[in-house]
Amino acid sequence: MSGGIFMVKSPMKTEAVLNLKRITAEVAARHGMLVMPDDPAMLLVTMNEVVLQQVIGSIEARTEEMVAGIESGLRSAQHEALGSVEREARKAGIAVREEIQKDIDAGRLHARELIVELNRAYSRSAVRRWVAVGVIAASGLLVLGVSLGVLLARVLK
Repeated sequence: MSGGIFMVKSPMKTEAVLNLKRITAEVAARHGMLVMPDDPAMLLVTMNEVVLQQVIGSIEARTEEMVAGIESGLRSAQHEALGSVEREARKAGIAVREEIQKDIDAGRLHARELIVELNRAYSRSAVRRWVAVGVIAASGLLVLGVSLGVLLARVLK
């Protein structure tokens, strides 16, 4: 009898539509009996159709529930995965920021050390320079004093 049932799909439900002419033709071909559409045997066909529609409706409802559950689970998993990716990205960003800050602090410390060394080197050099200038000036004054003393000794003699 399945050759006489056609499934018609609508956007929401699938309906079983019976083609009674096809059913009577199939019964006549297989069994050699003519069954009329108003025959009591057609009552069983109609009852089968109603039962089939109920079963198909139940299957469709359950399938829709399952699909909705799967979609909800997928959305939940997607949301959870996005949250996890976001948390990991934040952790990575914080770690990179901390490493950059460590590098900046190390660079500052190194720069301070270089400045201190340069100040020491410059102050040693400046002290040496001023000591040298002082020694030269003192030597010059000593030579000038001795020369003046010799010159005055000659003049006063």
